[in-house]
Amino acid sequence: MNVSAFQDTEISKHRELMKKFGVEYYQPGVTAISGSRDTDLYTYKTYIGNHAITVEKGDCVYYYDAKGMALVQSGPMTFQSTIIATVIRGYTPPSRAVEVGRSTHLPYINGCSTRQIFTPERIGDPTLQLLHMPPHASEQAHHIHSTARIVHVLEGRGRCVVGMEQWQAKQELVPGMTLVLHPMCPHHFETDGESLLVLPLHIFSSPPSGSEFNHPMFNGTHQIGH
Repeated sequence: MNVSAFQDTEISKHRELMKKFGVEYYQPGVTAISGSRDTDLYTYKTYIGNHAITVEKGDCVYYYDAKGMALVQSGPMTFQSTIIATVIRGYTPPSRAVEVGRSTHLPYINGCSTRQIFTPERIGDPTLQLLHMPPHASEQAHHIHSTARIVHVLEGRGRCVVGMEQWQAKQELVPGMTLVLHPMCPHHFETDGESLLVLPLHIFSSPPSGSEFNHPMFNGTHQIGH
C-alpha cells in the first residue's frame, strides 16, 4: 500500500470511529448546525459560525460572542450568532450575561480546574463551565456522560481521545474548534506542552455525585470473586 492509500485508509478509519462512538468536530471558521439525536432524552440544536437564530417561546439559548461574553436568554427572540449558540428545547432560565475571562478557581481532577459560568437553577439543569487543563495533563480517566456536551476551545492546544481500548481516534484541538460529544461517548482530553482552555455546555447533566448509579442494574448486581 502506498503512502497516499495508507493515509486515506487511516482517515476513513478515524471518521468511522468518530461516528460509531458519537463525536463531531468542527474546525475554526466553519459554519454548521448540529444537535440532538432521535434517541436523546433532551432536544437541542447547536449553531456554529454565523447564523440568524430564532428562539421560540418555551426554549432558551446559550451562546458565546466575539466580546468574550457568555449569555443565556429565553425566547421568544431573534438574534445573530457569530461563534457558537445552543438552543435547548423546553427550558427557560432567567436571562444572564457573564464575561467569561480566563481564570478558574475550583480544583478539578489531575491538576485541572474549572469555574461555573452559569450554575444550574436546579439539580440536573444545564450548566456552562470554563475548564482549564495545564500542560502535560489528562482531564480524567476515560469516561462517558449520560447527556451531550458542547465544547468550544478558547485557548491552547490539546487532544480529544474517543473510543475504547485499541479502537480509539485522537483529534487535535486548537482555538476556535467546537466539539459535540453525544451521550455515552467514551472520551477524555489531554495536553502536551501547552495548556488548554475550553468552554463546555452540559445539556441537563449536573446531578449529585453517585446519584446516576442509584438504579436497579447497579443495586441488583453484586460482584463476587473468581
